[in-house]
Amino acid sequence: MGQMTRFLAVFMFFPFLAACDDPEAKGPSSDEITTAVIERFRQDPYAKVGHVENVTKTNSISQDDDEVIAMVRYDLVFDRTLAEFADDVSEKGKAAGDLDQVGDTVSDAIDLVKTKMLALKEGDFKAGDRRVIENEIRLVKSEKGWIYRGRP
Repeated sequence: MGQMTRFLAVFMFFPFLAACDDPEAKGPSSDEITTAVIERFRQDPYAKVGHVENVTKTNSISQDDDEVIAMVRYDLVFDRTLAEFADDVSEKGKAAGDLDQVGDTVSDAIDLVKTKMLALKEGDFKAGDRRVIENEIRLVKSEKGWIYRGRP
């Protein structure tokens, strides 16, 4: 009877050992990585004309227990054309009444120029087009989980 108890105890202990060896258990979850990619994308000029879908982690490098460089792949889906974005910036500029609105318009105009330069470099796009993007992001562990902290 003692051997059976030891066998069951060891058998029940295996899931705990497996969890300790699981590299995913130590690093950011897929939801945390997706959130980090979306947060990083908000700083991208393409954020004014598209959104992110289908985020997957392709690899990662642990810098230490509290920092991870994650290699990610995602779809950039264009919601509107560059011309539509330019029209919006133009209309916003015409309607700007106070200094804050003028500042927002100037910021959008700068993003428009950056987006146009990227389109010249990477090819034009239209609404509905998709591009597969591969990138690296840095995540650090906080009290509330893994958070985005810039490119490596």
